[in-house]
Amino acid sequence: MSTVANVRRKSLGFTLVELIIVILIIGILSALALPRFINMGADARTAKAQAILGATRSASQVVRAASLVRSQTGATGSVTVDGVSINTVYGYPAATQTGNGAGGIVDASGLDTSANNNDAITLTGGGASALVIQVNGSATPASCSVSYTAPTVADSEPIISMTTSGC
Repeated sequence: MSTVANVRRKSLGFTLVELIIVILIIGILSALALPRFINMGADARTAKAQAILGATRSASQVVRAASLVRSQTGATGSVTVDGVSINTVYGYPAATQTGNGAGGIVDASGLDTSANNNDAITLTGGGASALVIQVNGSATPASCSVSYTAPTVADSEPIISMTTSGC
């Protein structure tokens, strides 16, 4: 009978020592994994800024090619790319702040600045100064951004740069 009683006692649950060991293991694993998950937001915002930079550079070159083909390389002009009318400055997209129909680098890059703002960006500047495309969610949005400045004279290129120190 004593073996039956021992079997019943062991099958009732975990001992306190076993529970403490499991809690310690979970605590150690979470202490190692948590910093990696915290930093993933910054990595994601940096990757988003890099994607915006790539889209801006590509769109700039596509619009430039369309402008050359259609002889729209003057101080102002307009070309249609994929059914979207893009305003140009010396053959490159204008640094127009508002997108979705305004026809500048924002539309050429395919960025969403509609009421939904699916790309989660904020635009500042533009026109004759640099257009700054900020990635929302960063501690200092100006330090997690892509800057686009349209050319100011003929035969020059736009200035496109990225800052990710604050992502």
